[in-house]
Amino acid sequence: MAATPPTPTSVPSTLYRLVGTLALLYLQTFHGLRVHGREHVPREGGCVVGANHVSAWDPLLLGASLPRVVHFMAKQELFRHGFWRRVYRGLHAFPVDRSGADIGAVKEALRRLQRGHAVGVFFEGTRNVRGDATAHQGAAFLAQRADVPLVPSAIWRDGRAFCVAFGPALTARGRSREEAARLTTELAAAVKDLMPSRT
Repeated sequence: MAATPPTPTSVPSTLYRLVGTLALLYLQTFHGLRVHGREHVPREGGCVVGANHVSAWDPLLLGASLPRVVHFMAKQELFRHGFWRRVYRGLHAFPVDRSGADIGAVKEALRRLQRGHAVGVFFEGTRNVRGDATAHQGAAFLAQRADVPLVPSAIWRDGRAFCVAFGPALTARGRSREEAARLTTELAAAVKDLMPSRT
């Protein structure tokens, strides 16, 4: 049986294109969005974008800032109503049960990575303005299992302006928990280095 060809990574849905264009215009006009390091993001092939999480704006900020389509896990409650289910799926999101380890969502993320998509992961797990949250290993695990690059991304506020920066991709080696822990530490350090020092 012939292998299924990779799904094109650069073709957003009509809804994704519309929302992305409007979001970028709004964020640049009213929130002074500044983006750095887009050249570090692979333009094709699977990759995990590992970002810190400072506000509810973050998925929109990453989606508007990345030079390619990004797929996100979103809490399953958002998919219960038929209309919103179609909206979120049109934005290339897929549901995750946050009450425990959702193996189905992990498998779906891996499938999308193996098909050549970019998957965004907020490695702190929950919103954290102070930047002192524990880094979880989900982003590292996905990058390891799918054998794809892990791109660090930092999000912060500079006054009223939103800022997003991408760093050089990290190589995901091995599959052990110890190696995932080291990669997670490397990711958290890379994201911290992308942000301005607070003195």
